[in-house]
This record gives sequence, C-alpha cells and structure tokens, in this order.
Amino acid sequence: MAEVVIKRKDKGDLFDPLSEELFNESLSSTHSGDDLIKWQRESFKLAQAAATPTNKDEDFKYVNFRQLKFDGLKPVAADWNSAKQGKLLAVGISAADAVPDEYAVEQVQGDPESHIFFGSFDQAMVDRKDQLLKALDLIKAEFPARKFALFAHAFLSQGAFLHVDKNTEESTPRQLFTRIADSSCLHSPATLAVVEENARASLVWDIDSAESADGLLNGTMDVIVKSGSHLNLLVTQHLTSSVNSISTIRVYLGRDAQLEMAMINSGGKVNQMEIDVKMADRGSSALINGVYVGRERENFNLLTHQHHRVGNTGSDLFYIGTLSGKSSSNYLGKITIDPGAQQSDAYQKNRNLILTRGCTVNSSPKLEISANDVRCSHGATTAKVSDLEMYYLQSRAIDYNTAKVLLSDGFISQVTPRIKAKLLRDGFERRLEALLSRWGGR
Repeated sequence: MAEVVIKRKDKGDLFDPLSEELFNESLSSTHSGDDLIKWQRESFKLAQAAATPTNKDEDFKYVNFRQLKFDGLKPVAADWNSAKQGKLLAVGISAADAVPDEYAVEQVQGDPESHIFFGSFDQAMVDRKDQLLKALDLIKAEFPARKFALFAHAFLSQGAFLHVDKNTEESTPRQLFTRIADSSCLHSPATLAVVEENARASLVWDIDSAESADGLLNGTMDVIVKSGSHLNLLVTQHLTSSVNSISTIRVYLGRDAQLEMAMINSGGKVNQMEIDVKMADRGSSALINGVYVGRERENFNLLTHQHHRVGNTGSDLFYIGTLSGKSSSNYLGKITIDPGAQQSDAYQKNRNLILTRGCTVNSSPKLEISANDVRCSHGATTAKVSDLEMYYLQSRAIDYNTAKVLLSDGFISQVTPRIKAKLLRDGFERRLEALLSRWGGR
C-alpha cells in the first residue's frame, strides 16, 4: 500500500511582501536627500535582520496576525503641507482644507518663532541638519531595534521634526494632522521632537482615516526631552474598520525632564500601540494617561514600558478602555527598575469595562525591580455591565447605543482629573466627546 505524505504549506514570513524590490521602488518616488536615503537604507537592512514577531513572543501572543497582512500594499510617498499657526497637514488633506472642529487646538500668539523649527524632515536637513541626525542617532542607540518601527523608517511616507531651542517658552502648540485616504496603502509617518535644555513645548498629533481607506498605518513618534525641560503630548487615533495600525512611541527623558502625555485610541482591525518611556537621568518623570474604545471587532494590542535607569525618577501610567461588539484588548505593561536606581517611584494601572458579550480582555502588568529602595505598584481590573444594568437604562427610554455611550463616558471620565495640563485636558475632552457622539449616532 502506497504511503501518502501531505506536506504542510509554508505560510512564509509576514514581512515577505516588504521586499527589497518594493523598498527600492518606494525610494525612487521620494525626493529625500542623500542623508535621509542613507538612513532609510540602514533602517531597511536592520528591519530585515530583526526578529519577526509571532504569537510565541510575550508581547504579541494575543495579536491576530491573520488580519495583519502586507500583501498588495503600496507605500505612500508624500510630504507635509505647511499651514498657518504651527500646523502640518499630511496625506488626504490639503493646506486649504479645514481641520475638523474636534481637532481644534487653542492658538496663542507671541511665539519666539526664531527659536522653534517645525517642518518636514527634508526641510530639517536644510535648516537643522545636525540636530536632526544627532537625534536620530540617539534614538537608535537608546531603544531596541523593533521590526515594525524599522520598517516604518525604511518606507518613510513623510517625516515631521519639531526642534525647540534651549530656554524657549513655547506658547502655541504645534499640531500634526494625518488622514489616511488611500486604498491598499502602506502609510509610514514619522515624527521626531527634541526639546532642548530648560524649555517648554506642546505637540498634538491627530490621525484619522476616510471611510474608503484601507491598508496599514505603521508610524513612529520619537521624543527627546533634555535637562530641565517639559513637553505636553496629545496623540489620538480614530480609524475606520478597514485600516490596521501599528504605532511606536519612544521617549527619552534627561535630568529633571518632564513629560505629560494623553492618548485616545479607537477603530481599526489590528490596532497596536507601543509606548516605551526611558527615565534616563535623575529627577525625570512621566505622567501618561490613555484610553481605548472598542466598538466592533478591534484587536487592541497595548504595550507599555516604564524604564527607570537611574534613581530619584518617577512614572505614573493609567490606561483604561471600554469594549463592545466582538472587540478585544491585550495589555502588556512592564516597569523596569535598573540596579542602583534607588528611590524610584513608579505606578501602572490598566482597567477595562466590557459592555457586551463576546469581548475578550487580557491584562498582564509586570515589575522587574533590581533595587531595594523603591516604591512601585501595578494592577489590572476588568468588569462587565450586567444585563440588569442595561435593562434599567433602556427602561428609562434610553436606546441601546446611547446606553453604551453613557456607560463608556462615565467609565473613561475617571482619566480626565488626572490630566494636569489645560491644553491636554481640553483637547482630550473635545476629541473623546466627538468620538462617543459619532458612536451614539449610529
């Protein structure tokens, strides 16, 4: 009797479609100078060599990689459109178009413009070349070579650079607005912000997508806050269900540097947000508040790392979300206290509210402490709305969608009092209200 052997089909590498041929094609359509192209080529080589994430990795064990595909994607090559009052507008919107009211940012006159650069990478290579290249080298040296971020830099769609000179008190926040409007697109925006010594600055980055858009957003935001400086950072993503999103945020804090960050994440299929904050010198601190809202079938993968390299540093992270439909959230948070980082103070909390049956939550906060004089705490909670609670609201003439919005708003509102900066608090509330209003109006 003949023996029949069935060979399992090789699925190949997830990143195989991001070939050298596609990379060279994407370079041929850009207008970047030699230094940027050299940086992109190096990023591509490092990306090829970096390990491919799989469900066997701790950080990605719950990600639905079957939805995350690179086949047929076309890299988008574009530049920022400059607009008045410290704004850069990206793909899908022209400088003549109006930014939606929900993304409005308070503008205050009287900025010392000569001490602030805010523009594209290409323009920065002309006006602030040394500062840009030095900052890129620092990020490369201080943070691990993650495959997604490296490919984002290799297939760079557009880069935005904010550089604030030392002793500068910025009064007008700088704003980036990105709209994903293409079909089958690989959109790879990168933002780099450097706040020099004893300065203050604010940066807002809003990302949304058109109903007709599909493909992948693979973006990075790298931040360097130097000694005695302060940065307010607001990042929001409101994506349609046909767009996958991979976002990497990396922050390097110098001596007595401070970061306050607020985030809102919604939409997409696979929606991954990786936040890595490094307290690199004494006195540095970070306050991070974030929310995510799952409405349909989103697969949130949320990775946070608070790394205390030295002592007398602080970090406070609060990440919460509401889930409905068939959405899921996977939170993997880590606090690392290096040897000798005595008197570090770190806090990490993840909370989830499940609004409907069929949602899943995985939450795994961790501590890695190598010093004996520290204060660290972490935790995770998950609760679900009972049928009785939902029935009570509906019996008061509140329809089902409105009831979910009210419950989400009440749960997420616990973040607002934690946001100290007025710019962040006002912007956070306006964007969250718009998101929940659209949801309730479906």
